[in-house]
Amino acid sequence: MRAALLCALLGVADGLRTSIAGHPVRRVDDASTGLFVYAVVFGEPAAPGAAAHDALATQLWPSARVAARALEKLPSFGSALELGAGTGLPSLAAARAGARVLATDRDATSLAYAAAAADDQGLALATAVFDVADFAAPLPPADVVVVADVFVTDAVAAACGRRVGEALRRGSTCVVADARRSTRDAFLAALRAEGFSGAFGASEDPPLLLLDGE
Repeated sequence: MRAALLCALLGVADGLRTSIAGHPVRRVDDASTGLFVYAVVFGEPAAPGAAAHDALATQLWPSARVAARALEKLPSFGSALELGAGTGLPSLAAARAGARVLATDRDATSLAYAAAAADDQGLALATAVFDVADFAAPLPPADVVVVADVFVTDAVAAACGRRVGEALRRGSTCVVADARRSTRDAFLAALRAEGFSGAFGASEDPPLLLLDGE
C-alpha cells in the first residue's frame, strides 16, 4: 500500500513515470539502442500550474535516434555535451557508454524528461538550461558535442553552426544529425564562416560527422 501511494504521488505506474513537471508523459522505446525516453502526451490536460514546455523539445525525433546510434560507434570518449537535447536519447546513449554527460536545452521541462529517463535506467546524466544563440555564454567543454534535429529556424541553425565551429576549434568531435530541411543551409553557411567545409558527409580534423537524420 505504501509503495503504491508513493508511485501515485510521483506520477509512476509499474515503475515508469506517467507525469513529469505536471505534464502527462509516455514512454517511447528506441529499439536500435534499447533505451527509452519520456515524451509529452498531447491531448491530455496538464496539472494546474504545470511548467511551460516546448512541444517540439518534448518529443523524440528521428535525428536523435540516428545520433544515438552514431555515438555508440565512436571510440571511447570521456565527456559529451548535447545541444538542444530535448528528451535526451543521444545523451542517454553517451551516458551508457560511460561518458560524463551534460544535456542542455533552452526548455527546462524537456531536460526534466531527460533526467527522469536517465534515473529510471540507472544512468548518470547532468542537465543545464543553455541557449545556443546566447553567445555571451561560453560553450561547455566536452570531448564530443552532439546536435540532433535542432535546426528549427534559420537563426537557430546558424547559431548551431557557430557553436559547432567553436567546438571543432577546441578539438571536440562533433556529431550533427538533421533531417536535411532547408534550414540546414543556414547551418552550413555559418560553419563555413567558422572556417570549416561543412560538406555533407565530410570529415574535418577534428572529426565532424554530418548525418542524415531521416
